[in-house]
Amino acid sequence: MPKPRTPSAVLEARGAFAQNPDRKREDFESGEFDAVAPEYFTAAQTVVWTELIRLLPPSVLQATDRMAVELVARLVARFRSIDDADVTMAQVAQIRTALATLGMTPADRSRVSAKKVVAANPFLALVAKTKA
Repeated sequence: MPKPRTPSAVLEARGAFAQNPDRKREDFESGEFDAVAPEYFTAAQTVVWTELIRLLPPSVLQATDRMAVELVARLVARFRSIDDADVTMAQVAQIRTALATLGMTPADRSRVSAKKVVAANPFLALVAKTKA
């Protein structure tokens, strides 16, 4: 089993980028994710789409992830519509792989980086006004 990748924040704290600044990776941003389900979705697919959007942190999804979320929504909707006796291992593996691409399995969750949203501190604004 390969050694897990060290997060960039840990490498930066250790000073790894001081010696090799070219190794620092810039985060790719493709734009804001459109949370509206595609118009051609069935009702069941739209329900799964909405469920996925609620489960994933908003800072994880970007515009380029739309097709991946669509794939997962379609697979899960089809999976939920069939009887348990008709489920094949191939279908389960396909869904598990699709969920892993979005970091929705316990093992893959650690590989997804979400930007932390810092809440506004009203006290800081008050202090800044008093100093001015």
